[in-house]
Amino acid sequence: MTLELVIPETDVKNRNTKDLVFSVLIEEESKTLTQLHREIKRRYGISVTFQAVIKAINSLLAHKVIIKEGKVYSLSKDWVFETRNFFDRVYTENFKVKKPMKRVELGKEITLYTVSNLLELDRLWNDLLVTWTKKETEDKRNVWKGRHCWWLIPRLQEEDILHDLFAKHNIKTYNLLSKNTALDKITVNYYKSKKEFIKVSKNIKLDSNLNLSSFGEYLVKFEIPKEVSGKLEKIYKNTRNNKNLDLKRILDIFKENCEIEVTVMKNKFIANKIKDEVVSYFK
Repeated sequence: MTLELVIPETDVKNRNTKDLVFSVLIEEESKTLTQLHREIKRRYGISVTFQAVIKAINSLLAHKVIIKEGKVYSLSKDWVFETRNFFDRVYTENFKVKKPMKRVELGKEITLYTVSNLLELDRLWNDLLVTWTKKETEDKRNVWKGRHCWWLIPRLQEEDILHDLFAKHNIKTYNLLSKNTALDKITVNYYKSKKEFIKVSKNIKLDSNLNLSSFGEYLVKFEIPKEVSGKLEKIYKNTRNNKNLDLKRILDIFKENCEIEVTVMKNKFIANKIKDEVVSYFK
């Protein structure tokens, strides 16, 4: 996918119409052509022609930066994902950041990834899910089981974008938790608001620190190191309400350097077995 990176100018006087359209859509909900034309005038005090707005929109559409649904225009979620990944790579290379991940293939069916912290783990997981979502045409089930949906705390925005993509492609997510703390209850409410399936069950047969995810022909398995898992568990146990949340301390846990091995297995039989097992809890 070829991208044109459109970054708005900070000086309004130097912005072209394309920048202005982008700026409006990045901060507002979807808008029609007439609404965009009116909003540019209202917000920036700049008089632009209707034809100029049409030309800007057509350029952004051609480069897949925005999408049109009916009569309204909005930012493309696919473009957001691709752009984020691009800047992640630029940052890593130019600031000489230690490579966050290494990859080893064990034959054609198994790939081992090693990531440096929980944030990088979730990025890898998200990327795998996005790639699968765009290609899947048959089995639309995406399942997971483990203790907590821990990724919501540091990366809620990315999760929100991911599930908007799922909705677009009719992907159904089934999350099965083994714990029911105050934060887990918030998680349940969040996924229900996204019209996804989620359930707490203490009967899950799973090692305490293990996470299992399955989608398409893939099984993703990883175990959070005991030291990091223990710190996370304290957060979940001790948080009774929002006032108990120490966000700086929580983020430090997710950034803490530790080697986490992620096994990605391509095996349709095993993947379907895991999906069937998790989905059975919702029948």
